[in-house]
Amino acid sequence: MPKHVFFDLDKTLTPSRAPMKAEYVPLFEKLCRERDVIVVTGQQTERIAKQIPTISPKLYYKLSQQGNYAQDKEGKVLWNEQISKAQEDAVRDVVEVFKKDLQLEVDDENDLFENRGSQINYSTIGFNADLGKKYAYDPDFSKRFGLLKRHSAELDRLRTVGIEAIPAGTTSIDFILEGKHKGYNIKRFLNLMGWQKQDCIYIGDALFPGGNDERVIGVIPTHAIKDDDDTFRYINENLLR
Repeated sequence: MPKHVFFDLDKTLTPSRAPMKAEYVPLFEKLCRERDVIVVTGQQTERIAKQIPTISPKLYYKLSQQGNYAQDKEGKVLWNEQISKAQEDAVRDVVEVFKKDLQLEVDDENDLFENRGSQINYSTIGFNADLGKKYAYDPDFSKRFGLLKRHSAELDRLRTVGIEAIPAGTTSIDFILEGKHKGYNIKRFLNLMGWQKQDCIYIGDALFPGGNDERVIGVIPTHAIKDDDDTFRYINENLLR
């Protein structure tokens, strides 16, 4: 049984950008008391705390923004990678190209772009759009994969300033420092902690080719799930004493 359990957040521990279901909070807290729990997500640490309303945020480690901002259980910052202004400007230019391509009607133009510090996110229809609409928009990621394929030249230009783009969540594209994805940062975390890969497991909904969890494969053992209900079935049946 793994000693160290790594989780994606959205659509794994919680619905997309929504709080953990109340019935799952005690199970999550029990797991945190029995094992090391590490949440690895594109979200910021403040968002993690909002979505996981546990009795204390000191129950688990946080690798936010694909792990480019890392905190221990006490909230001590372990490392903090930062997107530069020049990189942000380059991403903004590409996002404008994406928006012109998609021609989507959105509820709020100001709800499409977030610079989280260590990562930039573009939501095609809005981070705070209706949850049902978000789940229906691109469930198989084909729209976002198609968008990225159509604009390979723009993505090549982003790489010249050290940025890569990956589809994530329900409607988003994440722009991260090139090569500093979840797999890279989990390996970095294991080295810091002195943990062995065989004692770990990563649980996520996007372990498929091109998903933002895929690059964890080979770093530590992985288990693919469909949604948060599937995750907590797995926790209850396989990870709790």
